[in-house]
Amino acid sequence: MNTLLTIGKSLLNFVYPPFCLHCQEALHATHSLLCATCLEQLDLIDSSTRCPLCFSTDFNPVNLLCFDCKHTPSPFNGVAAAFDYIGPAATLIKQLKYSDKPFLADGCGAYLAAQFLQLDWPMPDIIVPVPIPLTRLLTRGYNQSALLAENVATLLQRPTVHALSRSSGDYSQAGLTRKQRLTLDGKGITLRSNASIQDKIILLIDDVWTTGSTMRMCSEALSEGYPSKIYCLTFCRA
Repeated sequence: MNTLLTIGKSLLNFVYPPFCLHCQEALHATHSLLCATCLEQLDLIDSSTRCPLCFSTDFNPVNLLCFDCKHTPSPFNGVAAAFDYIGPAATLIKQLKYSDKPFLADGCGAYLAAQFLQLDWPMPDIIVPVPIPLTRLLTRGYNQSALLAENVATLLQRPTVHALSRSSGDYSQAGLTRKQRLTLDGKGITLRSNASIQDKIILLIDDVWTTGSTMRMCSEALSEGYPSKIYCLTFCRA
Protein backbone atom coordinates (compact mmCIF):
# COMPACT_ATOMS: atom_id res chain seq x y z
CA MET A 1 0.00 0.00 0.00
CA ASN A 2 2.84 2.42 0.90
CA THR A 3 4.53 1.60 -2.41
CA LEU A 4 1.37 2.44 -4.33
CA LEU A 5 1.05 5.75 -2.48
CA THR A 6 4.66 6.61 -3.26
CA ILE A 7 4.19 5.76 -6.94
CA GLY A 8 0.98 7.78 -7.05
CA LYS A 9 2.67 10.79 -5.48
CA SER A 10 5.60 10.56 -7.89
CA LEU A 11 3.25 10.43 -10.88
CA LEU A 12 1.30 13.39 -9.54
CA ASN A 13 4.51 15.40 -9.10
CA PHE A 14 5.50 14.51 -12.66
CA VAL A 15 2.22 15.81 -14.07
CA TYR A 16 1.82 18.65 -11.58
CA PRO A 17 5.32 19.41 -10.25
CA PRO A 18 5.50 21.10 -6.83
CA PHE A 19 6.48 24.75 -6.80
CA CYS A 20 8.61 26.89 -4.50
CA LEU A 21 6.46 28.51 -1.85
CA HIS A 22 8.08 31.89 -2.51
CA CYS A 23 9.16 32.28 -6.14
CA GLN A 24 6.88 29.61 -7.65
CA GLU A 25 9.73 27.93 -9.54
CA ALA A 26 9.36 24.19 -10.01
CA LEU A 27 11.04 22.19 -7.25
CA HIS A 28 13.44 19.38 -8.06
CA ALA A 29 13.36 18.04 -4.50
CA THR A 30 9.74 17.21 -3.68
CA HIS A 31 10.41 17.14 0.07
CA SER A 32 11.38 20.83 0.07
CA LEU A 33 9.06 23.84 0.29
CA LEU A 34 11.56 26.34 -1.09
CA CYS A 35 13.95 26.15 -4.02
CA ALA A 36 17.70 26.24 -3.45
CA THR A 37 17.91 29.93 -4.40
CA CYS A 38 15.25 30.94 -1.90
CA LEU A 39 16.71 28.74 0.83
CA GLU A 40 20.03 30.56 0.42
CA GLN A 41 18.25 33.82 1.28
CA LEU A 42 17.32 32.54 4.72
CA ASP A 43 20.37 33.90 6.55
CA LEU A 44 19.78 34.68 10.20
CA ILE A 45 20.18 38.35 11.13
CA ASP A 46 23.54 39.16 12.69
CA SER A 47 22.49 40.52 16.09
CA SER A 48 25.74 42.48 16.46
CA THR A 49 24.46 44.89 13.81
CA ARG A 50 21.24 45.68 15.69
CA CYS A 51 20.29 47.53 18.86
CA PRO A 52 20.24 44.91 21.66
CA LEU A 53 17.09 46.35 23.24
CA CYS A 54 14.83 46.89 20.22
CA PHE A 55 16.76 45.24 17.34
CA SER A 56 16.60 48.43 15.31
CA THR A 57 19.05 48.97 12.44
CA ASP A 58 19.44 52.55 13.66
CA PHE A 59 22.38 51.47 15.75
CA ASN A 60 26.02 52.37 16.23
CA PRO A 61 28.07 49.84 18.25
CA VAL A 62 30.04 52.74 19.74
CA ASN A 63 26.87 54.10 21.37
CA LEU A 64 25.75 50.61 22.53
CA LEU A 65 22.07 51.49 22.03
CA CYS A 66 19.98 53.18 19.34
CA PHE A 67 18.77 56.76 19.86
CA ASP A 68 15.27 55.75 21.05
CA CYS A 69 16.51 53.19 23.57
CA LYS A 70 19.05 55.64 25.00
CA HIS A 71 16.23 58.06 25.79
CA THR A 72 13.26 55.75 26.43
CA PRO A 73 13.23 52.90 28.98
CA SER A 74 12.69 49.51 27.36
CA PRO A 75 10.19 47.01 28.82
CA PHE A 76 12.46 44.19 27.62
CA ASN A 77 15.86 42.86 28.53
CA GLY A 78 16.41 42.04 24.89
CA VAL A 79 14.63 41.91 21.53
CA ALA A 80 15.59 39.94 18.41
CA ALA A 81 14.22 38.47 15.20
CA ALA A 82 15.42 35.65 13.00
CA PHE A 83 14.82 37.53 9.72
CA ASP A 84 13.70 40.83 8.28
CA TYR A 85 10.17 40.83 6.86
CA ILE A 86 11.20 40.42 3.23
CA GLY A 87 11.68 37.67 0.67
CA PRO A 88 11.18 33.98 1.51
CA ALA A 89 11.05 34.65 5.26
CA ALA A 90 8.05 36.98 4.84
CA THR A 91 6.38 34.43 2.57
CA LEU A 92 6.85 31.64 5.10
CA ILE A 93 5.30 33.58 7.96
CA LYS A 94 2.41 34.88 5.83
CA GLN A 95 1.67 31.36 4.61
CA LEU A 96 1.75 30.10 8.19
CA LYS A 97 -0.48 32.90 9.41
CA TYR A 98 -3.02 33.32 6.62
CA SER A 99 -2.96 30.25 4.37
CA ASP A 100 -3.83 27.41 6.76
CA LYS A 101 -0.35 25.88 6.80
CA PRO A 102 0.32 25.17 10.50
CA PHE A 103 3.00 22.62 9.56
CA LEU A 104 5.29 25.52 8.59
CA ALA A 105 5.72 26.27 12.30
CA ASP A 106 8.13 23.32 12.58
CA GLY A 107 10.76 24.81 10.29
CA CYS A 108 10.12 28.39 11.39
CA GLY A 109 10.46 27.34 15.01
CA ALA A 110 13.80 25.72 14.23
CA TYR A 111 15.10 29.00 12.78
CA LEU A 112 13.88 30.82 15.90
CA ALA A 113 15.69 28.35 18.15
CA ALA A 114 18.85 28.68 16.06
CA GLN A 115 18.72 32.48 16.36
CA PHE A 116 18.18 32.25 20.11
CA LEU A 117 21.28 30.09 20.52
CA GLN A 118 23.33 32.74 18.71
CA LEU A 119 22.19 35.48 21.10
CA ASP A 120 23.92 36.30 24.35
CA TRP A 121 20.75 35.63 26.35
CA PRO A 122 20.25 33.38 29.38
CA MET A 123 18.25 30.20 28.91
CA PRO A 124 14.59 30.99 29.68
CA ASP A 125 12.66 29.32 32.47
CA ILE A 126 9.48 29.42 30.40
CA ILE A 127 8.44 30.28 26.85
CA VAL A 128 5.29 32.37 26.45
CA PRO A 129 3.45 32.83 23.13
CA VAL A 130 1.64 36.04 22.24
CA PRO A 131 -2.09 35.27 22.47
CA ILE A 132 -4.76 35.93 19.87
CA PRO A 133 -8.47 36.59 20.52
CA LEU A 134 -10.73 33.53 20.77
CA THR A 135 -12.76 34.69 17.77
CA ARG A 136 -9.62 34.74 15.60
CA LEU A 137 -8.48 31.41 17.02
CA LEU A 138 -11.80 29.83 16.03
CA THR A 139 -11.63 31.38 12.55
CA ARG A 140 -7.99 30.46 11.86
CA GLY A 141 -8.02 27.17 13.76
CA TYR A 142 -4.71 27.81 15.53
CA ASN A 143 -2.51 30.48 17.06
CA GLN A 144 0.58 30.72 14.86
CA SER A 145 2.63 32.27 17.69
CA ALA A 146 1.71 29.39 19.99
CA LEU A 147 2.81 26.87 17.37
CA LEU A 148 6.14 28.68 16.99
CA ALA A 149 6.58 28.85 20.77
CA GLU A 150 5.85 25.14 21.19
CA ASN A 151 8.45 24.22 18.58
CA VAL A 152 11.06 26.50 20.16
CA ALA A 153 10.23 25.06 23.58
CA THR A 154 10.73 21.51 22.34
CA LEU A 155 14.12 22.35 20.82
CA LEU A 156 15.31 24.31 23.88
CA GLN A 157 13.76 21.75 26.25
CA ARG A 158 11.81 24.38 28.15
CA PRO A 159 8.08 24.45 29.00
CA THR A 160 5.54 26.51 27.09
CA VAL A 161 3.29 28.51 29.40
CA HIS A 162 0.17 30.23 28.08
CA ALA A 163 0.44 33.01 30.65
CA LEU A 164 -1.44 35.65 28.66
CA SER A 165 -4.98 35.97 27.37
CA ARG A 166 -6.50 38.34 24.86
CA SER A 167 -10.07 39.61 24.81
CA SER A 168 -12.29 38.54 21.93
CA GLY A 169 -13.14 42.19 21.29
CA ASP A 170 -9.53 42.90 20.42
CA TYR A 171 -9.08 43.39 16.69
CA SER A 172 -6.33 42.58 14.22
CA GLN A 173 -3.61 45.19 13.78
CA ALA A 174 -2.90 44.12 10.20
CA GLY A 175 -4.77 47.07 8.68
CA LEU A 176 -3.64 49.71 11.17
CA THR A 177 -1.12 52.45 10.50
CA ARG A 178 2.05 52.70 12.58
CA LYS A 179 0.57 55.64 14.51
CA GLN A 180 -2.63 53.71 15.29
CA ARG A 181 -0.65 50.67 16.47
CA LEU A 182 1.44 52.79 18.82
CA THR A 183 -1.63 54.34 20.47
CA LEU A 184 -3.18 51.00 21.53
CA ASP A 185 -3.72 50.97 25.29
CA GLY A 186 -3.10 47.27 25.90
CA LYS A 187 -6.33 46.56 27.82
CA GLY A 188 -7.03 43.57 25.59
CA ILE A 189 -4.02 41.56 26.83
CA THR A 190 -4.00 40.38 30.44
CA LEU A 191 -2.04 38.02 32.68
CA ARG A 192 -3.93 34.83 33.45
CA SER A 193 -4.85 34.50 37.11
CA ASN A 194 -3.21 31.07 37.39
CA ALA A 195 0.07 32.12 35.74
CA SER A 196 3.03 31.55 38.07
CA ILE A 197 5.87 33.58 36.58
CA GLN A 198 7.44 35.32 39.56
CA ASP A 199 11.26 35.50 39.35
CA LYS A 200 11.24 33.57 36.05
CA ILE A 201 13.16 34.42 32.90
CA ILE A 202 10.58 34.66 30.12
CA LEU A 203 11.09 34.23 26.39
CA LEU A 204 8.13 35.85 24.61
CA ILE A 205 7.47 34.51 21.10
CA ASP A 206 5.55 36.12 18.23
CA ASP A 207 5.49 35.85 14.45
CA VAL A 208 6.24 39.44 13.36
CA TRP A 209 7.51 42.58 15.11
CA THR A 210 6.10 45.65 13.35
CA THR A 211 6.02 48.57 15.78
CA GLY A 212 6.46 46.48 18.92
CA SER A 213 3.10 47.63 20.33
CA THR A 214 1.79 44.07 20.83
CA MET A 215 4.98 42.96 22.56
CA ARG A 216 4.94 46.01 24.82
CA MET A 217 1.35 45.24 25.81
CA CYS A 218 2.39 41.67 26.58
CA SER A 219 5.36 42.88 28.61
CA GLU A 220 3.16 45.21 30.66
CA ALA A 221 0.79 42.34 31.43
CA LEU A 222 3.63 39.95 32.28
CA SER A 223 5.23 42.52 34.58
CA GLU A 224 2.23 42.20 36.88
CA GLY A 225 3.50 38.70 37.71
CA TYR A 226 6.96 40.01 38.68
CA PRO A 227 9.16 37.97 36.33
CA SER A 228 12.93 38.22 36.59
CA LYS A 229 13.53 39.16 32.94
CA ILE A 230 11.58 39.35 29.68
CA TYR A 231 13.16 38.66 26.30
CA CYS A 232 11.29 38.93 23.01
CA LEU A 233 11.98 36.84 19.89
CA THR A 234 10.04 37.01 16.62
CA PHE A 235 10.42 35.19 13.34
CA CYS A 236 10.43 38.43 11.32
CA ARG A 237 10.95 42.12 11.94
CA ALA A 238 9.04 44.49 9.67
